Amino acid sequence: MAVIIHQSGNLSLELFSLQRDLYLTLQRNGPMTRSEIVQIVKKPRTTVYDNLSSLIETQVAMKYNHPTNTRGRPLVFFKLIEEK
Repeated sequence: MAVIIHQSGNLSLELFSLQRDLYLTLQRNGPMTRSEIVQIVKKPRTTVYDNLSSLIETQVAMKYNHPTNTRGRPLVFFKLIEEK
């Protein structure tokens, strides 16, 4: 079932239930890692990632790397794209 979310201005988004939950979670909390999002929405990691990918494809959200001061992979964060 799709839900329509109205953002400021004339833009409206048609999102499925989990996508809506992800959108609202990022809106309330700001940039988050996938692990943090999974803990909040209580859905499997792959399901969350697939739905985050859909939000990225529709240019609602974006992901970016945040380098750490240690060796290894940088942290990957997701956040909503701000309207201009």
